[in-house]
Amino acid sequence: MMAVHPTASIHPSAQIHENVEIGPNVHISEGCVLGEGNVLMQGAILGPNTIVGTGNTFHFYTVIGHDPQFVGFDPKTKSGTKIGNNNQFREFSQVHRGLKDGLFTRIGNNNYLMTTAHVAHDCVLGDHNIMVNYSGISGHVELEDRCFISGHVAVHQFCRIGTLSMIGGRTGISKDVPPYMILKHYGVVLGINSVGLRRAGVSLEARMGLKSAYKILFRSGLALSRAIEAVREEWQGRAMPREVAHLLDFCGAKSKRGLSRGPRTAGDVPTDDGDED
Repeated sequence: MMAVHPTASIHPSAQIHENVEIGPNVHISEGCVLGEGNVLMQGAILGPNTIVGTGNTFHFYTVIGHDPQFVGFDPKTKSGTKIGNNNQFREFSQVHRGLKDGLFTRIGNNNYLMTTAHVAHDCVLGDHNIMVNYSGISGHVELEDRCFISGHVAVHQFCRIGTLSMIGGRTGISKDVPPYMILKHYGVVLGINSVGLRRAGVSLEARMGLKSAYKILFRSGLALSRAIEAVREEWQGRAMPREVAHLLDFCGAKSKRGLSRGPRTAGDVPTDDGDED
């Protein structure tokens, strides 16, 4: 049976599965849909047209699907937010709905947004991403899968964040973050995310291929298009690991913000990442 606290405010148009837990002072707006097994703790708010899958937990005072922080936004706009399954939204985290009629901010599955993490309008998150306390992504940002965004990170609008990338704390990101890489110091690509790759079960061959590709793409001084060609030439006649292929496709794709690049001085180069040579 649905457990609803008497102080909760639920719009009559909301569609809620019978196996949902709704705590004190929760507010569920017009057009919301909640699947099975969702938990909304005290003070959680779901804005208009928030569509939620199964097994999500909205901790104390989360704000999901509220109006974008955009001057002149009309609250009557018929936009919304789509949430997948098994996500965790910790205290005071925020996700804002789409900016225009028919547009949705989208969160995939098994993501973890820590306290005060902020996802702006029209962003798209894949699966298994982590956003640490006080991190924020601006409008239209795309996260692929298994990205790790550390505390106090700020991401500029329209940036793409690649799979299994890791952004170090207190970093400002104004350009696309290539997959499988570590970034610090205002968006400098410092090397491959070896620990994350090993934990994700990526093969040694693929890790070494990514390490070699990093050196060509971000340390050789070649123009990006020529560097991508050089990596492909290195694998000519051999089966390229899918991770290396994805890195090249990501770096070569058309971008609104451009691509983050490697360090400019030897002092910016990280120590050895621990993988075998």
